[in-house]
Amino acid sequence: MTNLVVIPAGIAIGILTSAPVGPVNIICIGRAFRYGFVPAWLAGIGAAIGDGVLALVAVFGIGVIADAITNHTGLIQSVGATILIIFGLYVMMSTPHGSPRAEAHMADSGMRIIPATFLITITNPGALLGFFAIFGGIIGNRLLPEGDWTSAILMVVSVAGGALLWWTGIAGFVARIRHLISDQTLRRINIVSGFLLAAIGVAILVKVALRHFGLI
Repeated sequence: MTNLVVIPAGIAIGILTSAPVGPVNIICIGRAFRYGFVPAWLAGIGAAIGDGVLALVAVFGIGVIADAITNHTGLIQSVGATILIIFGLYVMMSTPHGSPRAEAHMADSGMRIIPATFLITITNPGALLGFFAIFGGIIGNRLLPEGDWTSAILMVVSVAGGALLWWTGIAGFVARIRHLISDQTLRRINIVSGFLLAAIGVAILVKVALRHFGLI
């Protein structure tokens, strides 16, 4: 029998795993300031789908995928870091809202942001390990008895739903106050958020390189 407690539990997990400030939070908040609710919400959709995929791997223990991520952590992190650097530089050069160029950018990049934030999410091996810890060590068989596939699927969907709920709230809140921010301030936000994204990417690449050479 399906344990319906997995639904609020999954929603809570989705919110808690999305809440820590990281690259996608910076992207979502920045897009909400620059372009409004929908472009920021689309960024959250990509991250929510990514969280759903990671939860799927963790819940069902898909060995091949889990092993591939574990065995190729450096490569996966390098790909994610490169995406962050490129995206960060792009954000630094982007135009704040209130200009035709900005509106054109919003329309052009609206759907492309979904695969971008999806890739950023799933190329974080730490996120997968976090989900393994949550489902394996904290929840265990109490909410997800072995063989209860319905509960497992509900958990995965609920995690993705909780993540999307977080991104919807963040995008909505920032979009409501964006009119109070001048274009000059938004330009500074572009520069700071883009720099942070690129810096995170560089830091990841440095860490991967140091690990590769056995220095850490």
